[in-house]
Amino acid sequence: MIVTRILRSKSLNRGKYEQLEKQAKQLGQIRSDVWHRFGSINGVSIKSDRKIRDSWLQSKRQFKVSANAWKETLRDSFGDIKANRESAKEKVRKNLYKQVHDDDKRLELYKELKSDSWTSNNYLRRLMRKYWKHGRNHTQNQIIVRSDNYTTFQLGGRAFLKIPSLQKGKRIAIPLNTNKQPSGTLRLILIDGLVEVHYTIDVPETKNGGNATVGIDKGYTEVFVDSQGQYYGKGLGKLLTSKSDYLKKKYQNRSKLRAIAFNKPHKKPNIIQNNLGRKKLNRHDHKTKSIVRNIVHQAIVT
Repeated sequence: MIVTRILRSKSLNRGKYEQLEKQAKQLGQIRSDVWHRFGSINGVSIKSDRKIRDSWLQSKRQFKVSANAWKETLRDSFGDIKANRESAKEKVRKNLYKQVHDDDKRLELYKELKSDSWTSNNYLRRLMRKYWKHGRNHTQNQIIVRSDNYTTFQLGGRAFLKIPSLQKGKRIAIPLNTNKQPSGTLRLILIDGLVEVHYTIDVPETKNGGNATVGIDKGYTEVFVDSQGQYYGKGLGKLLTSKSDYLKKKYQNRSKLRAIAFNKPHKKPNIIQNNLGRKKLNRHDHKTKSIVRNIVHQAIVT
């Protein structure tokens, strides 16, 4: 079973973060270009990102990032485009199941849809236009790093990650909040001065639950209750209620400040700069999600 692990940077200085941010924005431009060129019917005939990569290399196209960085960004963006198109196909299949009553004709349309020969079928083209819109890139804060393009090391009981920078031959060392070292292809996501390191691992599945059948009911005050009256994840409801009340009060105060900024223009710059930011709210949101996730996981494995 493939699962995603997330590590986060700790005490990353502003200079390093700005270098990473600049690199992410450069790669974001490449993402936007890939979506613009191939996020429509023009990209259906292209089966692999390697064809695009080879054409770019042949035309000696220049980028302001390393070769590995733009190649991985191209691969990731093209994969997103294909996933977006497959999602639209699933909606078209459901439409065909409802509208086409001839089994043989429906099967033939399914085959055309799967083989991407639907581009020459006017009926399928109309359906795909309905469910598949031209995608656009909104990601400007991600860096994909290949498994052979970074190094890790331990220092002071903490793991560090070194990735290439925009300067050839120089790397950026990112301190992590754990002593665990990531592996495989990494996805770095930059959020408000922090770097999230996403990577996947293969966890073996175990089936040791026994032969008994137990019914469970998901709840709010706790994670769930089984048919034997056993409660799991007690206290979840109190936590969610307290956090909800906190956010309600917080956003009410922010709305008042926003109204003051709107009615008093001379105070607007100072209020926007010092009172309407997202950093503290994002940290609170991340902390709350981590606590809830921990409660749910503990309830499941109990």
